[in-house]
Amino acid sequence: MTSIAYQLQRAPVGVVLVDGNGRVSAANALARRLLEPVGGAILGADLLGLHPEPARAKVQWMLDAARARPEEPAGMAMTLPFGTLVARVTTIEGESGPGWCLIFHLPEGFALHVAAGPPASADMLVKLPVGSRAGVTLIDVAAAVYLEAEGHYTRVHTVDGQHFCQLAFADLVKRLDPALFLRVHRSFIVNLHHAEAIDRRDGQWSMVMAAPNRPLVPVSRARVDLVRRRLAL
Repeated sequence: MTSIAYQLQRAPVGVVLVDGNGRVSAANALARRLLEPVGGAILGADLLGLHPEPARAKVQWMLDAARARPEEPAGMAMTLPFGTLVARVTTIEGESGPGWCLIFHLPEGFALHVAAGPPASADMLVKLPVGSRAGVTLIDVAAAVYLEAEGHYTRVHTVDGQHFCQLAFADLVKRLDPALFLRVHRSFIVNLHHAEAIDRRDGQWSMVMAAPNRPLVPVSRARVDLVRRRLAL
């Protein structure tokens, strides 16, 4: 049986640098590969927002613990959707002030099984259950112009109006076809087939959607590059 120290030495290592506001300033390839499928493009994004809801309190605890005792790194083992990892956080000093360095170790060989590809066909949604006077109506996924987070649930916008969906926004991020749908903001997913134009007023990017009154969906600064790549801008 190999020792834990040996396993950690052989394990893939993810590294994330976080500024004093909790936003990612740099990350290595493994960190991007693991976190981007969860929260979208990570550079400039809020660190907590990149983690599933159940893991955010643990990440915040490590940040707080490292800040409270900067000479002593904080660490724990966390079970996330992509596996169990050992994470350590230490405070760092940069030109813009104090921040954090998050380092996590995965079991040897784990990275070979991680892929930022589309959801499995069995999990991919083809219908969205939305509320109606009769109970629940199923609408085609393709009819969704864009989706908006509403608390723990989701508001589905179509050309016919708005519909309440009890599926969690975080679950929809994982189960919608990435060839059609793109998360452009922490609270918005757009159907690229319904995108008409890009509005770039006052330095803020928005997607102009093909629906009555041509609604604008905000694009967060952290996801502008992602939108550029997908739309060849």
